[in-house]
Amino acid sequence: MKKIIILMLALMIVLCSCSKDEADVKEPDITTSVVTFGDSDLEIPLSADFGGEEFYILTSGCGGNCNDFMFEEDSPLALDSAQYKRKMKVENDYGVKIIETELGAGNTSGSGKGFMEISNAVNSGICKYDLALIGGYDVATLAYNGYLYDMNSVGGIDLSKSWWDKNATESLSIDGTTFFTTGEITVSRADSAFCIMYNKKLANDYNIPSPYDMVKDGSWTIENFANLCKTITEDVNQDDIMDDNDRYGLLVLDDSVVGIINAAGGRCATVNEDGEIELTLYTESNVSALEKFFDIAFNKQYALTYQRYGSGRIYEDKLWQEDHGLFWTSYMKMIPRYRSMESDFGILPYPKFSETQQEYSSTIFPYASQFICVPLVQNDLYRTGIVTEALAYYGQKIVTPVYYDVNLVGQSVRDEESVDMLNIILDSLVYDIGYYYQIGPYNKHLIYMIRENDSNFVTRYESNLPAANAQLDQINEAYKKVTATWK
Repeated sequence: MKKIIILMLALMIVLCSCSKDEADVKEPDITTSVVTFGDSDLEIPLSADFGGEEFYILTSGCGGNCNDFMFEEDSPLALDSAQYKRKMKVENDYGVKIIETELGAGNTSGSGKGFMEISNAVNSGICKYDLALIGGYDVATLAYNGYLYDMNSVGGIDLSKSWWDKNATESLSIDGTTFFTTGEITVSRADSAFCIMYNKKLANDYNIPSPYDMVKDGSWTIENFANLCKTITEDVNQDDIMDDNDRYGLLVLDDSVVGIINAAGGRCATVNEDGEIELTLYTESNVSALEKFFDIAFNKQYALTYQRYGSGRIYEDKLWQEDHGLFWTSYMKMIPRYRSMESDFGILPYPKFSETQQEYSSTIFPYASQFICVPLVQNDLYRTGIVTEALAYYGQKIVTPVYYDVNLVGQSVRDEESVDMLNIILDSLVYDIGYYYQIGPYNKHLIYMIRENDSNFVTRYESNLPAANAQLDQINEAYKKVTATWK
């Protein structure tokens, strides 16, 4: 009952902020013509004068933060410069001052710093932030607890436009409401996409067939991937012990196991026709894909689960730059770190389950994910909608080309074939709500299986099913109450 009263008070504040007497509301001067970019139109005012009002954005991730809106001066670094120019464009066109607040990385419980900051503000009836970029675990908890605005109900934001990710909106929406999504407003979307890094020097040294050709002809399957991993094993220091001093076909990031499910065409959970989240993890193809992945990942002759030996950037850099692995199940944000690496390398999507599978699927790394959301309590919802849409639009127009062509293709990705692979990865992004809501929590149990060298998925799944179903009931019941307020 206390929660309901708090939410009703928060909604009253929102409504009051939008229905003040004309004497209390400063109407902005606006220009209402339309900008055309590609095949989509920006259907908000091209300019407005909000009198230099401050527009506050919170960024708080779990596995680190993406600071898209913090740049206060131009930079010789191309991506930083593009972010600055986007920010200046929106500030100048709309008469606002964008201020980004960064909170340190949170936790994986769903009640990290991002959750606490937004929920405390809403419970206090304070509009502390106009917009937020929050880690996947926290933003999911904020959503079903009723702390976020339905983005479909924010005037000016049009999630059907090309600068918003339609796959994200479709996968993350619940019963017609969208409390968080992503798009070209933030580079965290691309940064957190899983990929496989591929050491071309080792491939040449060991005469490995081109995985690029497999991707293109559709034969890049988990079985063929595993077979290539088994072509390299070398006891480099000849001490008869295979450890992180030696060379392998595969370096295994623990979290990459969750991407195997999606790469095989499966999902941990989906939204059904009744607008409820349901488990879809236990399928024959998902179990088979995991078994094939565990078969290679747990083979200490050909694969190294390197986090058993060390962690951190220096350790990872040493492993990759000193050619300890042919493949590395990783994610896009890692790629720019190796611009100056001596050995040539490329990138690949995660493999399909079988050749009959039509498309590749690339998972958004749950731990590194961040999503755009609008906190429930707003001082000026009209302004929030316009500024948010403008940031997304100019993200596509100004930031994305630089991120893609300079930060990745021009400096990090070293061959034309990797550019094709990059296109496949970014065109096939998967947003699995089972991971963000941590149903089970099967996302964590899959990772525990890698850490514990445990391949018995069925037992792990069934032992956690009662708790998963109880959790789903609780979340779905909470969502029915929250979404009802937006209908």
